[in-house]
Amino acid sequence: MKIYITHNPAEAHIVCGLLQSENIACEVRGEQWFGLRGEIPMDEHSMPYIWLFHTFQADDASAIIATFQSASTETVFPSWICHQCQETNEGHFAVCWQCGSALVENA
Repeated sequence: MKIYITHNPAEAHIVCGLLQSENIACEVRGEQWFGLRGEIPMDEHSMPYIWLFHTFQADDASAIIATFQSASTETVFPSWICHQCQETNEGHFAVCWQCGSALVENA
C-alpha cells in the first residue's frame, strides 16, 4: 500500500530508511519519474512514494512519518535581520537576499 508521497527521491529514501530501521517492510517506488519533471505533470501519481508491504504496520509507519514531518517543519536556523538594510532573511541564507550583505554572527 502507498503510505507516503514525497517531494523528491532523497526524502523518500530518508523516510524509507527510518521505517526500515524500525523493522517496517517498505521500499521507495516511483522515483524514476522524478527526472521527467517538467515533461510530465508532477502529482501524486508521478511523485516518489513509500510502498508499505504489510498493511498491519500502517499505524506504526504513520506514527514514524508524522514524527519525521513535524521534525522537518521545525526551524533549524532562525531568521535574521540584515545589519545593512534591516531586511528579514530566512535562517538558511548566509547572505541577505535584498542587499547581498553577509550574515554577521552575534550582531
